[in-house]
Amino acid sequence: MAKINIVGVGPGSPDYVTPAARKVVQNAKLVVGAQRSIDLFTADIKGEKVVLTAKNLNDVLRQSAECIKVGENVALLSTGDPGFSGLLHTVLESGFFNSADINVIPGISSIQACAARLNISWDNTRLFTFHDEVSDEEKEKLISAVKCGRTILLLPNSRGFAPKDIASFLIELDIDKKTPVYICENITLENEKITSSTLGKILGNSFGSLCVMVIKADSEVKG
Repeated sequence: MAKINIVGVGPGSPDYVTPAARKVVQNAKLVVGAQRSIDLFTADIKGEKVVLTAKNLNDVLRQSAECIKVGENVALLSTGDPGFSGLLHTVLESGFFNSADINVIPGISSIQACAARLNISWDNTRLFTFHDEVSDEEKEKLISAVKCGRTILLLPNSRGFAPKDIASFLIELDIDKKTPVYICENITLENEKITSSTLGKILGNSFGSLCVMVIKADSEVKG
C-alpha cells in the first residue's frame, strides 16, 4: 500500500540525516519539501521533486493524496522531527489522508541537538514551540514552568516572540533577570553558535530564525 512518508530530515547537517530517511526518499515517486531540505537529498531523489512553500502547501498535499491513490509513494520532508513543530500535524489536519495513508520516519530535532550540545538530560525538561502561533495559553504554561524551576527547551518565533521578547515577557512577570539563558543558533551547521547569557542581557540582542532557546538551565548544563 502506497504511503505519504513524513520524513524527519534532522536539524540541517547531512550528517544528521538517518539511513532510514534516505531509503524512503530513494523509493519515492514524489519528493516534497522546502529547498534546504531537498538539498540534503540531491543524490537520493530519483522521482519527481516539488519545492514546498506556504502558498502551494494545500495543492501539494492534494497532489500527494492523488499519488497515493494510484499506488505511488510520497516522501514529505519535514525539518527536524515531524512530530515536534513539524509537518505531521499539518498532514493530520489537512483532511486529505487517512491514518493508514501516513508513515512517519522520525528525525533528530534541533531540540535534541541543542540538549546534546549542552549536556542536558531532557527527560525532565519542558518543551515549547512558538513557531506556528504565540497564544496566551502557551505563554501562561511557559511562565508556570519557569516559576516551577524547570529547564525549558523552546523554539522561539522570530516574527513575534523572539528570544528578546520572551526575556522581556518573563522579566515583566518577576522572573529574575539573572536567570541563565542559552541560545543555540544554526545547530549542527558550519555557522553553529551557542550564546551563554541571562534573561536581562539578551533584551537588546537579536538572533537568527534557526535557533533554540534554553531557559533556567541548572547544574545539568555545562558552562
